[in-house]
Amino acid sequence: MITFDSKAVINPTAFKEVVLVGGVQGATVTVAEKGLVLALRIGGENRILGQYRGGPRYFRTIDAAASLLIQHGIYRFEADVAGWKPKTLTRKGGELLGGTGIEP
Repeated sequence: MITFDSKAVINPTAFKEVVLVGGVQGATVTVAEKGLVLALRIGGENRILGQYRGGPRYFRTIDAAASLLIQHGIYRFEADVAGWKPKTLTRKGGELLGGTGIEP
């Protein structure tokens, strides 16, 4: 699970400016305490996409995070969702299958 401080959060306006100049070097959908977040590689540092009113922006689904990236022209990204359970499974009481066995 990722942790971050306020300096690591980039607000949406700054994110859009960085995207316009081609400054996003990579993106990863990853797990945080309250959901999924976007970790953006900018200038050799990882920054978390924030909200307009401050704090990190949380996503409930990978699809939502991917949609935001695609809307801004970022078509390649990684996903590290070890430890995350989709709401569709937890609401129905479902269990995850055995998987590939590479989850830490």
